[in-house]
Formats: sequence, structure tokens, C-alpha cells
Amino acid sequence: MEKFDLIIIGGGRASGLAIAAAQEGKKVALIERNTLGGTCPNRGCVPSKLLIGYAEAARRVREASRHHIDATINGIDRQKMFDEVAEWISGVDPRYESRLPANITLYRGTGSFLSNNEVLISGKDGEEVAQITSETIVIATGTRPRPAPYSEYPVWTSDNICPLKNTPPASLTIIGGGFIGCELGAFFSAIGTETSIHVRGKTLLPRIDPELAPIFQEQFEHHTPVYYESSLSDLTYDGEMFTCTFSHPDGSNHQHVSERILFATGRVANSDTLRLENTDIETDDRGFIKTDDHLRSTVPGIYAAGDIAGNYILQHTASYDIHYLRQSILKGSTEALDYGAVPHAIFTEPEVASVGFTEKELQDKGINYVSTLRDWKSSARAMASKLDYPRTKLLISPDTYAVLGCHLIGPDSSTLIHQILMLMHLKNDIRELPKMIHIHPALPELFLDAAIDVIKKAKFT
Repeated sequence: MEKFDLIIIGGGRASGLAIAAAQEGKKVALIERNTLGGTCPNRGCVPSKLLIGYAEAARRVREASRHHIDATINGIDRQKMFDEVAEWISGVDPRYESRLPANITLYRGTGSFLSNNEVLISGKDGEEVAQITSETIVIATGTRPRPAPYSEYPVWTSDNICPLKNTPPASLTIIGGGFIGCELGAFFSAIGTETSIHVRGKTLLPRIDPELAPIFQEQFEHHTPVYYESSLSDLTYDGEMFTCTFSHPDGSNHQHVSERILFATGRVANSDTLRLENTDIETDDRGFIKTDDHLRSTVPGIYAAGDIAGNYILQHTASYDIHYLRQSILKGSTEALDYGAVPHAIFTEPEVASVGFTEKELQDKGINYVSTLRDWKSSARAMASKLDYPRTKLLISPDTYAVLGCHLIGPDSSTLIHQILMLMHLKNDIRELPKMIHIHPALPELFLDAAIDVIKKAKFT
């Protein structure tokens, strides 16, 4: 059984840790059963955002009349869009492998535990590839889409839709109204695919701030039909078309026919192949590995990072975890992990971005706050878009003036929110923001307007 200084199970973002350890002279084993790079560049963040670029271009043409421009789309080559993104994806694994130093042993297979510090690597057919051991092991196996029902049919999930080797469908039914369903729905509807979204609940994006939720839904439904309180009760496939039967709380049913169907109903932990029963590693009731504030599992020397640790299912927090482990494992840092303010964005039409608490969460926790909801008309640059819906919502403490939450809906929200992130990171006091000179009439002036308003409210609370 070969011994290593470090074993990493999962070749996604954690491959960066493998490279850093190898550059410091460590003997490293990196285990990956699919493609190097993990979900983000192969099946998730990157390809979906490349697709959204096409959607934005199409919408700009369709909505040019807002600016008194008569423009039409003469054709959309959806196959070319798929082919371009598929070509980019095909190069991800080779690019990642080419960066690996010579003292990293790359194992292509599934890693599972024989004991606390012994790992078995199995090939695609279950054959044994190797048995290895280390006192330091990092588990970074991530998550996968929740298993789709009716898997006997060629249904899509966010995993198998990529690398986009399929023919773009003329019609698509999406089951699920979370960020994956909404982002892919926004793309397909924009490029001319007849797209509909069906959700069991009464809202899209259930975690969005309740004051922004109706704004989002109204704008989103301008482009993509959404059916609420709609549960899939039956699905048939005749070799060409899917027929979905949906049931509703009032006992009624409706049918929907489309060329393709996509299940976007959440993600589950990739811990079931690790054979954790052979170890003392503990998981929660959802299968995520329990960790402390140093990303340590319940076994000394074994860490969990990224989605599999269950702290956040976000690529940027996974990157943060890996950076943290570089400092603790390789540099000897003893500081506890502190995520600070964790933001997220949803790249739909309209775009949304958030950090901190929603108003409902503050109410549920009994935290004292003041809020403001402002449109973007204080910025002439925002007014130039001729959009009426964009909003900024700020939630602050009336006692300390700390930002408790910030929520945006409007173009470039994912970029704009970084001004608030920097404020929260350096000196979380909303009174600092008006002290800064803002370029006029740039988009960030919308924060200046919101900050002045919420500060006034706090003073009189």
C-alpha cells in the first residue's frame, strides 16, 4: 500500500490544493472519477454563463424598441451555440491535467475508504486500481443533481445536459424553480426554445427576499411561462416527445408536451460512494460530512471542503475552503474558518444578487433592523436602460449601522453588490458609504441613494 503525504478525493477546485502541496515538495495523490475541474467548468457555472451570453445578445435585439430602434432577429443558430460551448468544455480536463506537477499521482477512478486512513481506488467497472494511505486526507467530492424520476427515459439534469452534445430542442419543460431551473430557463427561452417552468410551490427562487420576489417573478414571466403549485404526476415518452401530466392542489390536472424535459430539483451530497461506514467519519442526515470551524471531520487528519461539507453549495465558497486548507495544512495556520458575508447571484433575466439576511429571516430571528427599498432612478446610467423594475434593498442595524442584508434586482447586480461586500468586509458601517465620492452618473450611485435613506430611517428609529 503506497503512502502519500496528502490524498485528495475529488479533482475539482481541490486540484489547486494538490498543486500547491506538490510545489512544496509533498507527495500527493489526486483521485477523480469523472473529469478534472469538477462541476463548475464542466457542467455548472462556466458553461451555463457562456450560454447566458447568447441569451443576453438575443434579448438586446428583441428589446431594442425600448430605445426606439427597430431591430429583428433573422435567425438563431442554436446548434452553433451548443457546439461552441461543448468545444470549450472538451478542453477542460486536458487543461487541468497539464497543470499537474510530476509529483502528483493522478488516479482516474472512484475513491472509497478501507479504514480511516486507507483509500481504495476503483475503476469504472469496479476493478481495483490501487490502495493508498495517508495521515492527511481531503474529501472534496461535491454534490450531484437529485436523482431524476423516470430515468428510463432520456431526461435531462444539469449534469447530463452538458457537454451539450445534444441537438438543441424546439421545446423544453423544466421541473423546478430554483436557480438552476431559472438560469437554464432564461437561456432557452431567449434563444427561441418554447420553454416552460413547473414548480410545486407558489414562488420561484424561494430564498429570495420576499419584497423582491414578486418583482422577479413578474419580470421573469415576461419571457418564460411559469406554472405554480404544479406537481408532476406522470410522464410518458414516445421516442420523440415527452407528455407530462401535472396535478394541482384543487384536484385538477393539465398536460404539457415538449421535445425535452429537464429536472432541476436540487442537489445531493456525493458521500454515498465513499464507504464512510469503514471509518469514524460522521455525516448529517442529508449525507454531508460534519466538520468543525477548521473543516476537520470527526477523524483527525481528515478534512472536508466545498459542497460535501454542506456549509454552502456555492463555487466561490468551495474556492474559499481550498484557500483556507492551503493555509492550515501547508502553512500551519491555526485560525478558524470565517466566511464572513457570503454573497450569491442568479444570472437570469432579471439578474439578482444578495448577501446577508432577508427581511423574513431577520423577523424570524427577532433581530432589530431598518430597511429601505429604492429604485435605481438616482443613477442616470441606470435610467438609460429604460427599465423600471430594478431595485436595491438595504437592511441595517439601527444600533450599529452594520449592513445586515443587501438585495439587488437589475442588470449587473452580481457586479454591483461587490461594493457592499467590500464595505461589510472592511468596516461594516453603512455611514462610511456616503463619505466616498461616487462617479456620476455611474450605476453605483444607487447605493449612495439607498444608504442615505436608510441612515435617515435609523436615526429616527
